[in-house]
Amino acid sequence: MEKSDKKRILTRVLIVIAALTLLSCCFLGSTFARYVTSASGSGTVQIANWDVSVTAEGSGNYTFSNLSPDKDGENSGSHSTSWVKVASLTNHGEVDATVTITGSGDVTTTMVKLLESKKEAAKKTDLYNDCYSDTMLGQTFEIELASDMNGTSLNSSFTLNKKNGSQDVYARVTWTTTTDAIDTWYGTYLESITVTFSFSAVQAEEVPATPDAP
Repeated sequence: MEKSDKKRILTRVLIVIAALTLLSCCFLGSTFARYVTSASGSGTVQIANWDVSVTAEGSGNYTFSNLSPDKDGENSGSHSTSWVKVASLTNHGEVDATVTITGSGDVTTTMVKLLESKKEAAKKTDLYNDCYSDTMLGQTFEIELASDMNGTSLNSSFTLNKKNGSQDVYARVTWTTTTDAIDTWYGTYLESITVTFSFSAVQAEEVPATPDAP
C-alpha cells in the first residue's frame, strides 16, 4: 500500500472518531443534564432578656419596733409591730417572673434568742418545754407580708410582670395572746426574734407563647 493511501485512511479514521465523540457528548448532554438552582440566606433570633433586680432596704438590715402582747390579757387577740419595708423588686426583662419569698409565716426556735442572763433560769421553769417549742412559738408569733405601708396583703409567691413590673415588700411581726402565763414567760426570758428573708425569681412564661406551626 502506498504511503499516501495509509495517510488518507488514518485521516478518515480520525475524522470518524472525532464525529463519534461529538455525537456522544451531545447525546449525554441532552439526556442526563439536570436543572440546578442554588440560594442562601440567614436569620437572627433575638434572645428574650432576663433581668430581675432585688434591692434590700437598708442593705438588708431591718429595724422593727419593740413588741409586746396585747394589754387586755388572755385570748384578747393580737398586737403587731409597724410595717417595715424590706425590699423592692423590679423585672426589667422580657419574660414574666414568679417571685417566691421565704421567711414569712410562723416563728420557730431557730429564729428566737433567750436573754443570756436568764437562759439557765428559763430552762428550770415549768413552761420552758412548752414555750420554747416550735408549736407554741408558731401559735404566738407570726411574720406577715404586705405590698404597702397600709398592710395590703401580699402572698409569699407572686408574678412580677415583664418590662419594668415592680413590687415593694413590707413585713411585720404579730404577737397573738393565748394565756397570760405564756405572754409573761416570753416577756421575761425572750430577748429577740430574728427575721430573715430570701427572694428567688424564676421564669414564668415562654416567648413566643404559642410558636407558629411548621
